[in-house]
Amino acid sequence: MPGIPKAEQSQQTREILLRAARKLFTEKGYASTSTEEIVQRAHVTRGALYYHYRDKTDIFKAVFEEVRLERVRLITETIQAAEGDPWQRFAGAGFQVFLETIRDPDVQRIVFTDGPAVLGLAVVRDNSPGLIFLRNTLTHLMDTGEVEQIPVGPLSAILWAALFESGMYVAHAAPDDAARVQEEATDILQRIFSVLRTAPQQETT
Repeated sequence: MPGIPKAEQSQQTREILLRAARKLFTEKGYASTSTEEIVQRAHVTRGALYYHYRDKTDIFKAVFEEVRLERVRLITETIQAAEGDPWQRFAGAGFQVFLETIRDPDVQRIVFTDGPAVLGLAVVRDNSPGLIFLRNTLTHLMDTGEVEQIPVGPLSAILWAALFESGMYVAHAAPDDAARVQEEATDILQRIFSVLRTAPQQETT
């Protein structure tokens, strides 16, 4: 890449590798994808791959992080653009887009199928952008009086587990059952989270 600074070339190569790996991991899964296929799809050398990533697991982890960060951004944007009070935007539009995106092929395969198996639940859980987003959202809802004051650390960890397991439930549903399963999961999540909501203030006459 003549004329392009070395740092920019390195970043471009990294992005090319991530795109190629993401497509292959989505199409074939982690186990059936080789590093040779990744470099061939990316049209780079094997040395370029190992310059940026230690091995196949390392590049898979990078793809995994990219996919779930994209989902958090999408959920955040959807909640911000939705109508209603903070609680309605969170428990309505937020839950809906969370479960809808699980059926996306890359999310389903990379995040909810291969992610836990390849990286382990500890890696999936620790520093999860979804967990951080949930903790920040619950803190905001407590500050605005939408949710009762409860220690936010354990609360967000427990509720994130419920969200993650609902995602697993939806991701592994049979295609013919997808709509029903998503509707069931949405209803159950809203019932669980509704317990936290403070009673709406009654207007006095």
